[in-house]
Amino acid sequence: MHGVIPINKPKGLTSHDVVVRMRKILHMKKVGHTGTLDPEVTGVLPIVIGDGTKLTEYMQTKKKRYRAEVTLGFSTDTEDQTGTVEARSDDLSDITDKSIDQAVEGFTGNYLQQVPKYASVRVDGRKLYEYARQGIEVERPIREVHIHSISRTSDIDRKDGLITFEIDVECSKGTYIRTLAVDIGRALGVAAHMSHLVRTESCGITLEQTVTLEALQEADPEDHIVPIAEIIESLPTIDITDADFLFRIRNGQKVGKSDIMDKVDMENVEMVALKHEGVPIGIYYDHPEHEGLMKPYQMFNL
Repeated sequence: MHGVIPINKPKGLTSHDVVVRMRKILHMKKVGHTGTLDPEVTGVLPIVIGDGTKLTEYMQTKKKRYRAEVTLGFSTDTEDQTGTVEARSDDLSDITDKSIDQAVEGFTGNYLQQVPKYASVRVDGRKLYEYARQGIEVERPIREVHIHSISRTSDIDRKDGLITFEIDVECSKGTYIRTLAVDIGRALGVAAHMSHLVRTESCGITLEQTVTLEALQEADPEDHIVPIAEIIESLPTIDITDADFLFRIRNGQKVGKSDIMDKVDMENVEMVALKHEGVPIGIYYDHPEHEGLMKPYQMFNL
């Protein structure tokens, strides 16, 4: 079996826990995931199997989509509902519906985001959450992320001195939604945190395409596999018929970019999928050191 099985990750399991359970369900070792979800987060977790594991890096570059609940009124050390309260904003009377929408929509596009204290990003060889657990303050990286789209998708609930609302976010790889929630609060001048999160899309796979671990246990796993050909269908594609060219590709040889471009009806192609009789052979990309050449990105044995 090769490809991707999209799992609807339940609350309480780490992404690695899901991989372990998938290995038992599928009776195979070549299983991985394409991006960590925190234990409290549910939703789309693409599980790569067989030669699908070769697509992990490629899939991680794809944008993701989330449905998040933002709570205004207090912040936590983890920036989500699991942490210890760090600060409170007792008076939210000046926060209007209009100001909330303006703050939310103001994050569309590129913005600089500081990595949260509790993250697996390494600083001086250690993960940030290791410093945080010991109460050690370190300078956290600031990264540019991209918000493709963001909007409020629920009514605004005002209760018990707090304000809560849901947002829909489509964003680039590496975006921390909990930090986005905190930054929305900061734009409004109040303490905030992310109180709930569901990943609704990842790597082009939506929540509607997922299957639960329990359902998969009772089903034929092959019925839920997204094939490699479907995962890479957005790439410019060449179906190779020339025997000599096919031999070179199957052996992972570097080829002239002009040889590729002659077969692709597109300009400025940096990555291309190669097939033979409809079956994916591999992905080639621009050689990082030699202009005018392309080399294997991943090769498949299907």
